[in-house]
Amino acid sequence: MDLRNFDLNLLVVLHTLLVEQSVSKTAEKLHLSQPATSAALNRLRAALKDPILVRDGLQMVATPWASQLLEPLQTILASIEQALVSPDSFNPSTVSRTFRIATNDYGAFLLMPSLLHRWQAIAPNINLEIFELPKSLETFPEQGELDLLVADAWTLRHCKCRQFLFPETFTCLVRQHHPRIQTQLTLKQYVQESHALLSTRGRVSGNVDIALKTQNYQRYVQVTLPHILAIPAVIASTDLVVTIATRIADRFAMEYALKTFPPPIPLDSFDVAMAWQNRMGNDQAIQWLRSEFVAIGQMMLNESSR
Repeated sequence: MDLRNFDLNLLVVLHTLLVEQSVSKTAEKLHLSQPATSAALNRLRAALKDPILVRDGLQMVATPWASQLLEPLQTILASIEQALVSPDSFNPSTVSRTFRIATNDYGAFLLMPSLLHRWQAIAPNINLEIFELPKSLETFPEQGELDLLVADAWTLRHCKCRQFLFPETFTCLVRQHHPRIQTQLTLKQYVQESHALLSTRGRVSGNVDIALKTQNYQRYVQVTLPHILAIPAVIASTDLVVTIATRIADRFAMEYALKTFPPPIPLDSFDVAMAWQNRMGNDQAIQWLRSEFVAIGQMMLNESSR
């Protein structure tokens, strides 16, 4: 292809079409009219001699050849953007931008409120889009243009660019007037009670079950729950015991009048971390976003040391 006869502005349209796989969503994201976006797609089809997007039922999907263009396009456009942007141009107090972050219930419940509270004062025009973590994290997902992943370090273990934020431990929760657990929680009581388990994969053996097995014990899990926010309602209305992250347990105990106890068996802590794409490592906005999470992590450490 002779690039002298190709409108390079079409690369931005092509990239957005491949990400959104929709003419209307591409038009909305690029602030173009739908006819103008359709015309750009027709020009791309003619120049590249490929349909780019084809209809599959009610949806549009990228052709196999066009799908292969997504990653190199992202790299090319990011390189151009970084080359043209002044190092001092990112000012969170004046910039309007939307960051796309994938996290789990822990991150959404514990970290995002603190982040948004900070931004009220220092970054009023910066927005967040929160997504569920991708099912596969063998590599940082390119599809969807995620800016950051926030989860436990084990989940992010395959991501090359990652950073520790803070450690987390475990705590047991029971209702305020539990008939058998009142001033302490012994190992004997722990294994005799029925349990709730926080798990997005159903009944699986986790660190609690592994720790119990080393001492020849096992527990009875009566219910598994995929979402953290279901925990306090279940615990407050039953005699179940749940073992969850300490910072979450402390908030539930305070807001729902529940009681906390240290686990009666040694449980390994886990690290909360973040990960980002290698190609975005020098992006000023992403660097600032990462520094904000580092600040939140430091705040969590300071709170736990009081």
